Amino acid sequence: MARPLMSKHRLDALVDAVLAITMTLLVLELGLPENGGADLLAALDELTPKIISWVVSFLILAQFWRGQMQATRGLEEIDVPLFHIMVVWLLLTSVIPFTSSLIGEHNSNPQSHVLYAANLILIEAVVAVRNVYLKRHAALFSGGDTGQAKLDFSATIAITLAALASVATATLIAPDYASIAYVLILPINWLLERLGLD
Repeated sequence: MARPLMSKHRLDALVDAVLAITMTLLVLELGLPENGGADLLAALDELTPKIISWVVSFLILAQFWRGQMQATRGLEEIDVPLFHIMVVWLLLTSVIPFTSSLIGEHNSNPQSHVLYAANLILIEAVVAVRNVYLKRHAALFSGGDTGQAKLDFSATIAITLAALASVATATLIAPDYASIAYVLILPINWLLERLGLD
């Protein structure tokens, strides 16, 4: 086992800070267009793609935070490899306000949806690496037992499938409806957990 680098609480503080800032940055994309004063409802209608990308991204980030807390339940120490995995995860997660803004500004362009989905898939790839690493390094957990942690792949699979569905919708059907695919995350996750296919 690699030498412990820090306690889990230090990592929790970093994750909480980065995710809180990232979630807050999402809302900065919401602002009335310059001509919004004349017809407020029309101006708000123009904001619809930005509002949708904000809500989708905020909820996905909340899922990331929840998944991180569940995966590290019972974890006592962070070693150097796990720290590096988490830094990559935070790096990719901090890009979400940018890729989310692409969808908000360029909702009719399929490439914006492809970039957003790629961002999510890369994040979930790092989550999979983290979970495998934690399963193989039980000594980092209290009593060497990973039993308290949720180290499955149901959420990773659900988010990845929803991202791929979004890309398919954007490229094959209509980009304006691509974000609707992220509604699939919860039912796919629920189904995978019920079927034990996680």
